[in-house]
Amino acid sequence: MKNVLLASSALILTAGAAAADITFSGDARFGIVHDSSVSADNTGIHNRFTLNIDAATETDSGLEFFARVRVRGENTGVDGDPVTPGNQANASGVSAPRVGVRAGGVEVAVGNIKGAIEEMPGLYGGEVGLTALGDLNAVAKTTRTSDNWDMFSSAGGGANGAEVLYSGNGISGHLSHSPVSDRTALFAAYEQDTWFVAGGYQTGDLSIDDKVILTAGATFGNFGVGAGYADNDGTEKWRLSGTARVGAATVLTAFVADDESATETLWGVGFNHDLGGAEFVGGVVSDEDGENQADLGLRFNF
Repeated sequence: MKNVLLASSALILTAGAAAADITFSGDARFGIVHDSSVSADNTGIHNRFTLNIDAATETDSGLEFFARVRVRGENTGVDGDPVTPGNQANASGVSAPRVGVRAGGVEVAVGNIKGAIEEMPGLYGGEVGLTALGDLNAVAKTTRTSDNWDMFSSAGGGANGAEVLYSGNGISGHLSHSPVSDRTALFAAYEQDTWFVAGGYQTGDLSIDDKVILTAGATFGNFGVGAGYADNDGTEKWRLSGTARVGAATVLTAFVADDESATETLWGVGFNHDLGGAEFVGGVVSDEDGENQADLGLRFNF
């Protein structure tokens, strides 16, 4: 009888494992970073490793249940502290989970949510460099408001909220709320093969979290253009960006942005060269004080 029970338990566990879908994916990068605003030790080594662990199962009725956690570790390079600058060695961490259900074009998730503003098309248009170099191209980020919107935390608890996403027939939408950050955000977008337009809105318990965002972009053969505008609680920021494919493997990217809370015009240029399985990437930006940051290195997905 004991053997029968053990055999039955083994069959149940095996059947459950067969029905589940567990996948691993991620990316890694390494290179050098430079920050001219740091008077000493202003060049350092950067590396990052990211591992996504995704689990999913589907019911007989067609509902797909899913969950994700992420493992991330990195050494950021120059820390940007003008008093005690230096190269940073950071410990790895495991994120809180994002768990939810999908049906058709609708997805509902809770926990370490993605956040509507973070997922808005065109938010990061014009991004340059191996490390994105401070995301100066993002119109929702100003020197006054920083990146004050909810996003998936790669090695922490995140916003611990709820969100609803929709995608179908070129239309996409996203509504998110977190009682931890007291932010509610949404975007709506329409996308075709060669162009998109999107609008986003966020409100929060703090007035500084209030945002209205507009983005758009289009591609024409080997060239692409993009634009973004945001009113960040009265601080306006706009950005223009462009890309150009040079040959079969290299893409050049540039952006220029005006932030009302900055003393200087923001700009950046970068390149991305496809090595076939990896990318050689680099860029340079000028920040709100006219200081330059730059990086150069390699990255790959797995």
